[in-house]
Amino acid sequence: MEQNEKHLLTIKDEMENVRELYIKGYIDKKTYQLETRTLFEMATRYGA
Repeated sequence: MEQNEKHLLTIKDEMENVRELYIKGYIDKKTYQLETRTLFEMATRYGA
């Protein structure tokens, strides 16, 4: 598996974890948006 794909899968898993935290009420909307934006920016560096 290509190294970039491994990074993208890891980022995808982290995005799912952040979403779950938001849905369950552990983090607020602002934190959810900030974390998601950060992860998306990381994913674009790996070709997403």
